[in-house]
Amino acid sequence: MIRKTILAFFLVLLVTANAVAGEKTLLIGLVPEENIFRLIEKNLPLAAYIQKKTGIKVQFTIEPRYGDIIDKFKTKQMDGAFFNAFTGFMALSKLGVAPLVRPISPGGLVTSQSVIFVRKGSGIRSLSDMKGKRAVFVDNASASYIYLLYQLHHLGFKDTGQFFSGYYFTGNNEETIYAVLDGMADVGLAKSRYFEQLAAQDPLISEMLSVLARSGDLPDIVLCLRKDFPAGTKALLERTLLNMRYDPDGIQALRILRYSGFEKAKASDFSAMAKLAAAAGINISNYRYTR
Repeated sequence: MIRKTILAFFLVLLVTANAVAGEKTLLIGLVPEENIFRLIEKNLPLAAYIQKKTGIKVQFTIEPRYGDIIDKFKTKQMDGAFFNAFTGFMALSKLGVAPLVRPISPGGLVTSQSVIFVRKGSGIRSLSDMKGKRAVFVDNASASYIYLLYQLHHLGFKDTGQFFSGYYFTGNNEETIYAVLDGMADVGLAKSRYFEQLAAQDPLISEMLSVLARSGDLPDIVLCLRKDFPAGTKALLERTLLNMRYDPDGIQALRILRYSGFEKAKASDFSAMAKLAAAAGINISNYRYTR
């Protein structure tokens, strides 16, 4: 995973290597929710569009694990990041970032959910039936893992190791879903958007897997900027992203991302995530979000 991340990072450096020496390039972090090469490929047209419309060059960076984006935000001098629900909540709490925009799905949604899914025929019909089974998760800084902790908290368990016979982390949603499909685990947790997208592409997912539980709506992806980001550049970037849906070139870049547009984001967008974390018994100030 780390080797792939390094390769992907250098791929981005090559693609953005035409930046003029000394010219400021925005460094934007991406959470590795899916295959990192696909994630890079999907976002490069967005970077090209921003540069074309504003003259602002954008370079993306991906860390190996979700929580690393919090720890590396300052040391790598990132200007912003596309955070998921939980890393965004942490970034607000620990870094004081400023939410800028969030993407709109083709169906008009700006939120996603966390799902607990199992293999059909596994005999797991309730959350308590998961006890003693094998589980697979994306990352312990993913919203889906916090949703699991919330469910275990209400079942009277604080330790996943005490509840499951074994578990491991894959690093992204797609690998987690296929781990359960391939019988490597009995229980999995992932973001609903990825589960539904893969189910639409692969009939075996609908045939072999069933959703056992689903969280409430949580932020999907939110672009947040560092708190001292220049106001003029922030306004230009925001205006450009909000107007993409009205521009043929913007629509093309959005289609590759599977978005229909962007809308303004605000700190209160993370309120549902904050409530879920609190209900899971998590103290954000000392939660161990890295592995």
